[in-house]
Amino acid sequence: MTGTKIVIVGAGAAGLTAAKELRRLEQNFILLEASHRIGGRAYTEVLAPNMPFDLGAHWIMEPSKNPLMRLAERYRLRLEKDGKHYTAGRYFEDGGWLPKGSERDLGAYWDKQFEAMAQAIKGHQDISVYDAIDNDNRWAGYFHALYAKDNTRDVDQASAEDALAFVREEDDLAVASGLGTLMIRYSQGVPVMLNTAVRSVDYSGSRLKLNTAKGRIHADKVILTVSNGVLASQGIEFKPALPNWKLDAIQGLPLGSHTRVALMFDKAVLHELPAYFTINTSKEGPIHFRNQPFGNDYVEIVMGGRVAEWLEKSGQRATVEFVLAKLRDVLGSKAVPYPTHHIVSAWNGDEWAKGAYSCAQPGAADQRSILAQAIDNRIYFAGEATSSTAYASIHGACISGRDAARAAAT
Repeated sequence: MTGTKIVIVGAGAAGLTAAKELRRLEQNFILLEASHRIGGRAYTEVLAPNMPFDLGAHWIMEPSKNPLMRLAERYRLRLEKDGKHYTAGRYFEDGGWLPKGSERDLGAYWDKQFEAMAQAIKGHQDISVYDAIDNDNRWAGYFHALYAKDNTRDVDQASAEDALAFVREEDDLAVASGLGTLMIRYSQGVPVMLNTAVRSVDYSGSRLKLNTAKGRIHADKVILTVSNGVLASQGIEFKPALPNWKLDAIQGLPLGSHTRVALMFDKAVLHELPAYFTINTSKEGPIHFRNQPFGNDYVEIVMGGRVAEWLEKSGQRATVEFVLAKLRDVLGSKAVPYPTHHIVSAWNGDEWAKGAYSCAQPGAADQRSILAQAIDNRIYFAGEATSSTAYASIHGACISGRDAARAAAT
């Protein structure tokens, strides 16, 4: 049995930042992580020698507000700006490339849909993104696919109010060495107990009792930074049960599906393709590609929503074959062999994530601030799902962890 003032549960961006802030405030704490590694949903694997690939969080968003940006600058890491998917790249459909300039038409349509969302909810109740936009436009299918790619859920499952609340003012930056690798550097100096899943939190007495895989811990307060997928699955038992208002917030902010794929080939298969391109050749809808990131000879594919969920259930090989079929539609079957290396994410099946990142259901945008509220000034909540303006982001998770630590320290 161990005692401490504050226990932090989860060593992702929010938990690590909370630990850093508590250390700055000279507070006694223990940081527990259920898995064998730190970083949470920021995780870099190696596609091939000297070729890292992020299976989870990938972009440094809002660099001026993001603590990882300062770290990237300190280490002089190589960064690459995101090419805006609706105003950059090329689009392939009906057996050929659309004329150059089509991306501007898509960009104009894209911007108008956010204006339409703002008008649709002005003075009215929140509705789904689908119900707010023009779905008869020739670009609607692209909007649906790209929105799901960015937000993990399809437009009929997503809140228009939530979509408008996200503050995006700066370019996104990818890290050549991997954002997950950068997160490991961010954790340096922070003590973490790995393989220490919290099974229950008993807050019925004067002190909290946490039952973990390595024994019981007594604490005055706890900061929960586990994913909303873990909370929704009741992976942690609470005694007494969480109040209904908290349970409603958890259910209103489900984690959607987000599949990241990398395919590497042994010959110059990709050289004639644009840096960014989207292929629309089947009922599954448009699929977006980022070609040869940082000059590496592989292609990155990102999908979200129901397509991503279906592919994860289908398995890695089926996912690779699905993507290969798209490339062969463009280049021909003989020009695209089976990849020499490939990697496919699977966040829904991750025991300690149970999904990619949060997307508010229609009518549930206000639940983010409710999810962030403490219970009895002893149980605090942090993580990307608790951020109303920076959800689904590293900087949103970091800010929430910092704020929860400050509140718990008082």
